[in-house]
Amino acid sequence: MSAHLRRWPAHWRDWLPLLLVVLAGAFLRLIHIGDLPPGLYRDEAFYGLDALSVTRGELALYFAANNGREGMFMYLLAPAIALLGRTPEALRIVSALIGVATLIAIYAAGRSLFSHRIGVLGAAILAVTFWHLAISRVAFRAILLPFWLCVFSALFFALLRDPRAGRPWLALLAGAAFGLTFYTYTSGQLIAVLLISFVALVALVPSMRNCLRLPRVTWLGLLAGAVLTLAPLALWLLRHPDLYFARAGQVSILNPQINQGDLVGTLFDNLLKAAGMVAYQGDRIWRHNLSLRPVYADWLAAAFFIGVGVCLWRAVRGELATRTKPVATLALSGAGPHAASFVLLWLIVFLAPTIVAEDTPHYLRAIGALPAICLLAAVGLEAVLAWLSRRGVLNVYPGSLQRAVSPPALVATLALILSGVNTANDYFSVYARHPMTAYWLEDHHVQLARAVNAFAEAHGAATVWIDDRLLANNPALRFLSPAVEAGLVTRVAPDALPVAPANEAAVLLLVDPNHDWAALREALPANAELSVQVGPLAQGDLDPAPRRAFIAVQAAPTSDDVRLATFEQGIVLRSAQVSLPGGPLNNVYTVTMRWSALEPVPEDLAVFAHWMRDGQLIAQHDSSPAEGYLPMPAWRAGDVIVDAHAIIVPAGYQPGDTLRVGIYRRENGRRLMVWTDPAAQPAEWVDLTVLSPPSVP
Repeated sequence: MSAHLRRWPAHWRDWLPLLLVVLAGAFLRLIHIGDLPPGLYRDEAFYGLDALSVTRGELALYFAANNGREGMFMYLLAPAIALLGRTPEALRIVSALIGVATLIAIYAAGRSLFSHRIGVLGAAILAVTFWHLAISRVAFRAILLPFWLCVFSALFFALLRDPRAGRPWLALLAGAAFGLTFYTYTSGQLIAVLLISFVALVALVPSMRNCLRLPRVTWLGLLAGAVLTLAPLALWLLRHPDLYFARAGQVSILNPQINQGDLVGTLFDNLLKAAGMVAYQGDRIWRHNLSLRPVYADWLAAAFFIGVGVCLWRAVRGELATRTKPVATLALSGAGPHAASFVLLWLIVFLAPTIVAEDTPHYLRAIGALPAICLLAAVGLEAVLAWLSRRGVLNVYPGSLQRAVSPPALVATLALILSGVNTANDYFSVYARHPMTAYWLEDHHVQLARAVNAFAEAHGAATVWIDDRLLANNPALRFLSPAVEAGLVTRVAPDALPVAPANEAAVLLLVDPNHDWAALREALPANAELSVQVGPLAQGDLDPAPRRAFIAVQAAPTSDDVRLATFEQGIVLRSAQVSLPGGPLNNVYTVTMRWSALEPVPEDLAVFAHWMRDGQLIAQHDSSPAEGYLPMPAWRAGDVIVDAHAIIVPAGYQPGDTLRVGIYRRENGRRLMVWTDPAAQPAEWVDLTVLSPPSVP
């Protein structure tokens, strides 16, 4: 392998590390993108709805819904939706691809600012940074901001590196990149602050003034590109300033409800939190981060702080670096103090949005600072490797091998692989599978939409009845379910009861069980078989504990009148069935019973299902029917109630096992008497022989 690499042209050996970085970053961002993380948050769904309007020809520069949003992301989502449909995957794959493109863009920025090595290291660090990986796998428009900041920085410093060349076309592209950044995310406006601050700093430092002595045609190209791209948004802004700046006022620490009368204290507290986000404590919000995980949870934190120190030293020193050693070069070789100053200003300016707002550190508001954080870590890593290499610490293997793979490159590769493994484990094994991630990304809305779509496709949208509480303010359901967006499903509420279909069609009632839904239950078709599917748990940002998001009650026509046994109070056991959904190695058996009542049942009685072996109870499950959502007092004469009980059977089914079924009163445990034959004596339960699953006769 090494001999083969030595035969390659140096140009290809230089590009190979970047190619591997991009491939590794793409793998982390694209694998299981349709499944992990679960859910579809409301902001993502609003982006999807806006993108749908674009596919219908409803174009806009700024989309007003949900506090308003810049439009670039929606135009990128539109073709993905047209190709992949109304799915979370269609939205999130766009973010993932933008994340991959940002790896290339940060390389270009690092190369223009510093060197090829810094560019490659910056791309590698960004590829394994949890923050960027997490935001690349959800559909937030903020993912665009790092990309365009890197593109602008790469183009702008390409001009500064060769001011005599002029290159009007490059200046035009740089100006266009500057203007397009305003169309990405709210804090993208700060690119103007960054550029103005940098120009002012350069003007004040004599040793840096020469870098801005560009030909007039270059400045004209920059201005033309910026004006052409910004003009449409500026004209719109003149007509809608309140809408454009409304969100900033809601979250600003200037808001008395946020600073609680202590603006200075709140600002100081936020400064400390922002300073600690890299190595101490990061964003607490599960939508953006493994809660409280710092930006760098490993050695990269030290590399970042070293990089900050190196850039500060370079900027204060105010001299151009001239060293050109091939491997052991001082960090920032070939770069002047203007590059170091620019990256430090980049960091400061784009941390400001999270410092002056609530929930510091907030990884969306601060995302513009992410490329600077990665480039500073790259500078620090190169500085350490250069220092060690100059002292011979890294020259630990034969010279022939060193000519193929340099010691610093090998050490950097191994260290970055270690960080990548750590990040991948934190993301895929911990974060993406943590219940809080599903809660905060509102996975229950995705599951609700799947239930609606499946039933509407099989039975017609009108037969889907949805509790108005589930429909209200639910953009995810509107995006994921065309029937809901078109208003084809039936909205129901206690004061707006539907009329049951007269043609004995099946009906699916989706309700919020945390409120009284008795009136909706009574509106279901009569003489129906009622079964309940329990939805997932959900927990909002301010909820103290998880709650049941929804239940799905299906009312299907029934015609059989089989009676297995009759209990007191006219309660009839119609059938029982045992199924093993998990396969032969799974010992979780589901016992499904079907009940009906000959007369109203006034008590909330409990059903027990006991698994017996050799006359001994080995497993059981007791509950009100349908997990308590269809208790016996709610039964209607003529209905059949489907009641499922999951039982964990030690060692699984064995020949001779029996199932014992009965009913008892909760207050005293007394069992109701039951007759399996009118001529037989009553008993306290029904014993059924468990044949080889999946059935009990």
